[in-house]
Amino acid sequence: MKNLTLVSFNRNSSNLVFYKSLLNVILLFIIITITYRVFLVSVLYFLQLVLELLFEAFIVIYLLSRIMRRAIERDFKLNHIEIYLVILFFLPILPAIGAYQRFGQPIFYGLGTFRDFYLIFGSLVVYNMLRSGEITIQMVEKAFVSLTVFNMFFCYGLTFFTDPANFQDTAIAGANDLKGGEVYYRFNMSLFFFGSIYFVVKAFYEKNAKYLFWAGLFLIYIIFIRLDRTSMAGVFAGIGLFLATGIGTRSQFTSIFRLVLPLALVLVFAAIAVPEILDRYALMFNDAISTTTGSRNDYAEESVRLAEYNIAVEGIKDKPLIGNGKVSTQWVEGGYNAFYKFFYASDVGIFGQVYMYGFIGASILYGQFLFALFFAIKIRHIKRNIFLVTLKCFLFTHSLDSITNGYITIYAAQTIMAVVLIYYFYQEDRKLGAQLRMNRVVSKSAIELAPKSLLLS
Repeated sequence: MKNLTLVSFNRNSSNLVFYKSLLNVILLFIIITITYRVFLVSVLYFLQLVLELLFEAFIVIYLLSRIMRRAIERDFKLNHIEIYLVILFFLPILPAIGAYQRFGQPIFYGLGTFRDFYLIFGSLVVYNMLRSGEITIQMVEKAFVSLTVFNMFFCYGLTFFTDPANFQDTAIAGANDLKGGEVYYRFNMSLFFFGSIYFVVKAFYEKNAKYLFWAGLFLIYIIFIRLDRTSMAGVFAGIGLFLATGIGTRSQFTSIFRLVLPLALVLVFAAIAVPEILDRYALMFNDAISTTTGSRNDYAEESVRLAEYNIAVEGIKDKPLIGNGKVSTQWVEGGYNAFYKFFYASDVGIFGQVYMYGFIGASILYGQFLFALFFAIKIRHIKRNIFLVTLKCFLFTHSLDSITNGYITIYAAQTIMAVVLIYYFYQEDRKLGAQLRMNRVVSKSAIELAPKSLLLS
């Protein structure tokens, strides 16, 4: 009877741990979904905005409670990532002042235009949960992968089973002569970057080719459906970074062959099945070359981009330090368009960011990539963790992608979350290093974080 009671207790305890872990993964799934703005450019646009409002209210309460708690405990010491997040918290003040000086927009409206920027503090919630032991890095990885796969099927489903023409000329869908003129969904590619890189890394580290199939699903959407040149270049650069730095020199040739051969077969099959796609690629990349060399092109979208670029450059010359800010549509109908006829800072990438933030603010914003690089380089023991390697390559992809688009502001949490998690890995690596130096037995949590394949790397 006693043994039965003990078995029953252990079983109930195991079930409790399992369900608690499951709830935490679901919570992480929700946090990442909201902060990554997964449904912003989709038919669930209004649901995304409602969730953001609720989450932003939660963040305000969360930050106030954390500040009060640390004040009571007289814990005023901040680590590197907390200091950087504090700086980012005050960053929108610069463009708000710039918009006041440039357009006469009240500071309150200027700050309000950066409301979605504060979703970055969802990463602080995740970071503090990791530090307190409420969740593990493995749970964060599961939540990321689950959301990434869900988002992929969601995008494929809408693409194949709904007509994007119903949403033409909205933020959800559009058409481009360079892409054949057909209407397509303007889904954000961030999680497609993550999925492509994650499953390539997993395939090589676990020596299991089935994960290349999953990577292929993400890459097929980027290459054949989204048809975005920057996204293609960015994701292949991220995968290339992994192949160049994440695997041994001896196996690089065979590894690259294993990756390139299946992809080449897919490309050949696609060229045979849909021959007109080759004409689209030729048109897209010829235009990119002509734009780079200064040759004339007659595509309306490229002409508009050039006009926006000129506006941004003139604005930078006028206010180079603190920028020109962002005009709120709540203050004046049309936002920037009320002054420039047609201008979206996000259309001209890094020039748009410098236009808004000035060189001071843009340096702080883009400094996140140097911040992550600095601490990633310092990681000595946890080198072959699949999630960590993916985050580094994923962030590299975004750093390249941010040169030509303004997603680093619109989807600020996508990169900041990766930066925060890399810093957490750095902290765990330091703990593991201290344990190894003192010849202690590695703790269970350290072993879970860094299995044998990592410790021996």
